[in-house]
Amino acid sequence: MKKTLILLSLIVLLILIGFTAVNTFRPEKAVAAPDVFASGLNGGCYIAAPNSCKLHVDEFTINVNDGGGFKLVEFQLQANGSTIYAFKTDSQSVYRPEGDYTPSLVAQDFAATCGETYTLNLIARDEGDATLFNVATTAPFTCPNNVP
Repeated sequence: MKKTLILLSLIVLLILIGFTAVNTFRPEKAVAAPDVFASGLNGGCYIAAPNSCKLHVDEFTINVNDGGGFKLVEFQLQANGSTIYAFKTDSQSVYRPEGDYTPSLVAQDFAATCGETYTLNLIARDEGDATLFNVATTAPFTCPNNVP
């Protein structure tokens, strides 16, 4: 009886050791990283007319990882988390831009509230990304107050 109890204890101990070893040395799952980046994002705010301010965004470049073989799918420019400019490329991959892409913005100036603080974000994705990634952000800045 004692031998059976010792044998069962050894078996349980070996199972626990094996389970611990498998879980300890199991490789972690890889987390998807974006293949799209940006050269930087610069923007500010100015008074356009009495009681009217506008956000201005300088030219920027979106860098798509050429080695990944992917092309740009879309990007969005956001002010305080709200999309102010959305851009999508052609639905057919053959017509999408390859490599680095510097958009010719339809508008570089966007309506803003005077006295409001803004943070601009550029989010983008390429063919290898399932979701949009934040690729560039400005530091917070405050629009000037209204003209008296």
